[in-house]
Amino acid sequence: MGFKAVVVSAALLVAVSAQGIQQPKVHRLHVLSEVRNRYAKTLITSRVGNPADQAQEISFDAVLPENAFISRFLIEMDNVTYEAYVRGKEEARQEYDAAVAEGRGAAHVAVSARDSNVVHVSVNVEAQKKVTFNLTYEELLQREIGAYNLRININPRQPVDDLAVEVRIEEQAPLRLVEVPRLQETNEILDTPDNATDPLARIERPTPSSAIVRWSPTKEEQRQRGEEGVSGQLVVRYDVDRDASPNQILVSEDGYFVHFYAPPGLPPLPKHVVFVLDVSGSMMGRKIEQLKTAMNTILDELNAGDVFSLIPFSSNVKVWHPDVPLTFRHWQPDVSSAFNASAIVEATSENIAKAKNSINSLEASGLTYMFSALKTALRVSDAGVHSGGGGSAPGWRRHSPIIVLLTDGEPNGEVSDTDEIVRRITERNAESGAAIFTLAFGTGADYGFLRRLALRNSGVGRRIYEAADAHLQLRNFYRQIASPLLADVTFNYDGQQVDENSLTTVKFPTLFGGGELVVAGRLSSGTREPWCAVRSRDGNATSPVPAPAVVNVTSAERLWAYLTVRQLLDQDAATPNETLRTRAKDIALRYSFVTSVTSLVVVKPNATSAVNLDEPNAPGEAAYAPVSFQGPPPPPGLHAMHSFPQSRPQLMPHRTFSFRHKYIPVSFDAALDLSFDDDDALDIDPDPVTEVVPTLADITWLGQLRNGSQVTLNVNGTDQHLQLAENQTEGSFQNCTTPPGGSGVCRHLAACILPEFKERLDVFLSGYLCVVEDSFLGVCCPDTTSVTPAA
Repeated sequence: MGFKAVVVSAALLVAVSAQGIQQPKVHRLHVLSEVRNRYAKTLITSRVGNPADQAQEISFDAVLPENAFISRFLIEMDNVTYEAYVRGKEEARQEYDAAVAEGRGAAHVAVSARDSNVVHVSVNVEAQKKVTFNLTYEELLQREIGAYNLRININPRQPVDDLAVEVRIEEQAPLRLVEVPRLQETNEILDTPDNATDPLARIERPTPSSAIVRWSPTKEEQRQRGEEGVSGQLVVRYDVDRDASPNQILVSEDGYFVHFYAPPGLPPLPKHVVFVLDVSGSMMGRKIEQLKTAMNTILDELNAGDVFSLIPFSSNVKVWHPDVPLTFRHWQPDVSSAFNASAIVEATSENIAKAKNSINSLEASGLTYMFSALKTALRVSDAGVHSGGGGSAPGWRRHSPIIVLLTDGEPNGEVSDTDEIVRRITERNAESGAAIFTLAFGTGADYGFLRRLALRNSGVGRRIYEAADAHLQLRNFYRQIASPLLADVTFNYDGQQVDENSLTTVKFPTLFGGGELVVAGRLSSGTREPWCAVRSRDGNATSPVPAPAVVNVTSAERLWAYLTVRQLLDQDAATPNETLRTRAKDIALRYSFVTSVTSLVVVKPNATSAVNLDEPNAPGEAAYAPVSFQGPPPPPGLHAMHSFPQSRPQLMPHRTFSFRHKYIPVSFDAALDLSFDDDDALDIDPDPVTEVVPTLADITWLGQLRNGSQVTLNVNGTDQHLQLAENQTEGSFQNCTTPPGGSGVCRHLAACILPEFKERLDVFLSGYLCVVEDSFLGVCCPDTTSVTPAA
């Protein structure tokens, strides 16, 4: 699984020359994180020197936590500080283009909706000079499974003279837990996590409600971790005393408040979990085995009093009954999915054992009739509600309905249009009220669609990465939703005491065990102790929870702004709405947050670097070509400083960018790229490399249509979903006719990128589009065109 954490590195772009160039040296790498009342503000400082006798590009890379917003970025070079500023996405694009047109270096740091956690900025550093990068980002830590986790990934790929991490935690309630587990040196989840304290961590407790964590290995201690120094994820875990602060409102001097709600000691509500499991042909092999392993563990973790249902689906949709074998006829599509009351199964040891046997017998084959499976899941969920939960459970004790959908592909069958599926399932679920959680297994799943479906139906969507630990990812996700404590929770404030238009979300479908509900808003003038009643629909609704304890703090305004923007963007992701986006943009601009609707612009007079992290290789920027250097890649989510590698890297699901400068750098950032500016005639000496071969990143319209390895094109009013080949070997070619009427062959898009359509989707669709091997996006390539080998 990719870390939802910050990755700090000084990734090196090494200039290519006959004699080679000495790699940059990281002199200082500091991370300072200040956490006040769950709100974390983290500053990354990286000082890097160029020890070579000629200039070279040095880049700063960071992979931020999934929900973090950049709020400040500085570059210090030659005693001059260049500070970025935030603009709306379109305004930033215009100012960036204008700066480049005027000959000034510029960096356009944007967060794209598809790859929102990658930052990559580069500068050209003269010989024997140094550059300092300073990046600040902010996030509200979410409580999961009983603790807050601040994650920091460190991977400089060399011992650093001055390497230090400092985390300062300050809460208004006593801290019951502060720990720093041993540095996790693998990108995968451990089945039995090593929770031993990292020996390099030092924890100080100045007061019962504060802590300071310091982690600063010497150079020798770094070498003891590996020849290339430390590499891994540092986690700081903490929690507050829930008995002392189950229901706490912080009131700030600037007129804002934040309400934290996580009452302890509530028994879990009984639940009805409907597992909707994709067993189509694409799940064949390791995926379905990992699904079986995960489900065996998950079933063991059902609580007494729970009920469950299993709906495996492919070209058939089947509802499992304990004493009826599952029979699939993939050659004969069947979505009738008849069932009776025995499909709502009590979580007894006997029934769980039967369910495991049936799951272990599943085989992958057939198509992905997802819509029919979801319709069936809602019918089964309704039956559970109306029966009181199934089996002998009393009807008055309603089970919380939860649907968990796991799929690795795209829908086929009766309804395959994803927008239509979201619309129809959401309308149907308005009656059922089930929380739908979606898990996108691997790169073939349409994560945008699955996340939208979940957000519209009181759930969340998550990615499950294809790796050896996929079953543990599934298990850990389930544990976050395994214990619903309260259902339909509403925070009711006195409208005379708060500005109701300023309130963040006040209605929550569920409070899960180990979690926390957070509301923020602005107080009316003169109010210091807002009144609030928290109510839920049933189950634990009558459980006594102390009245909110009001505590005065210095400021809560930025936490309110962060939470408001985050929720507006989530609402827009669920149901696109220009009004929501505009409001999110206005608040983000006011507080300098870099989001999916804003960008950060750095203009560097007399510099030579320019990078646009939103749309790489837009018109006017340098092109780049693949290089055949080879080397083992860093783990997914980790970026590193590299010297020349020895074997070809695998392509990571992560974007790379090109830069303007006078040398030809090699980027070891997921894929290897050559990049140079052929317009810089005054600075470039004649170079033997004369041919610039475009890559997929040069196609300006591709990024908007791409989701991982899949591209969705609207052709004559119909969406076509095609796979994108980046380094596949091509077999035989099919003949085709090019738009001018000439002869051509159908090649993978990456092998034949033509200037005619590189910046124009309409031209590409007018006659160049073809399909390779029935599933890959191709281009009708003229016979006379010089093409790039596909592998």
